Amino acid sequence: MPPAAPTPASAAQPWDLGRWLAASLIVCTGVAFWPVTRWLAQEVSASAQIRQSFVLLGAATGLVIWQHLREWRLVLELSNRALLLLLAAYLSVMAAWSFSQPLLALPAFAFGLAGCLHVLAGSDAARFLRPLFTGFIACLLVILLFPVLDWPLRQMAGVNAAHFLHNLGFTPQLTVVLQPAPKLLLATGRNLFEVATECNGFGLITSGAVLAVLAAGIAGRRAGVLIWLIPLALGLGFGFNLLRILIICLLAPVFPRHYHALHETAGVLILWTGLGVVGWLAWRPTAPNRPSPVG
Repeated sequence: MPPAAPTPASAAQPWDLGRWLAASLIVCTGVAFWPVTRWLAQEVSASAQIRQSFVLLGAATGLVIWQHLREWRLVLELSNRALLLLLAAYLSVMAAWSFSQPLLALPAFAFGLAGCLHVLAGSDAARFLRPLFTGFIACLLVILLFPVLDWPLRQMAGVNAAHFLHNLGFTPQLTVVLQPAPKLLLATGRNLFEVATECNGFGLITSGAVLAVLAAGIAGRRAGVLIWLIPLALGLGFGFNLLRILIICLLAPVFPRHYHALHETAGVLILWTGLGVVGWLAWRPTAPNRPSPVG
């Protein structure tokens, strides 16, 4: 009888008990965290400023997938690191339920996502998934900070805009109207502008910081770079948003019938210019190590 032909290494192997357990754990984790996932989707869809950061995260995910297309493989392994991450996720959920602290569900979700990624792609994939996970944590912080920083950022934008307009020869007046809802009004002679939520700069400030984290991480820069890069991105975001407000205030009298078009055009141009500057500063791919010449 002739010997049996060798089985190719790439041939599909039957699933053993460990892989079935890993797949079952992924499904159970997805079911357990479905309420948090639905809440996140609602928060992202409700605010364009929050959505900007998640759009950048999605684009970064596509870039990482394209860069490491040949390295992706379905592992389904219950490694020690994956089990520890999933254990931390479930313990955080128990703590959130026991102490009635819903915010603990967010770190639980992050731990659960990290654990599932380790089960699906293996620990070797962590080296190029780490920037995406860090960016995801930053996006979660964006959701939490939005209701807290909305009004303070509006006040800072209004006060600084009034200061610059005064230096340009205007006589601006900043007024707070409490009825029916708190509004911040900026008067520049004949024109009256509302410094609304869309004018607080939160979207540009936070998406710039998220972009700095993602670009620097994917480019392989050292973690210490973020110590100065993130504050710089935050400052640039605030500065570009202030420039947007000043452009609208100065050009609105010139185009009185096209205020909406001016508002949207200035917003889009300033947004992408600011993100472009932050991306240019953050994206410095690490050069591969080359052997020193001999002789």
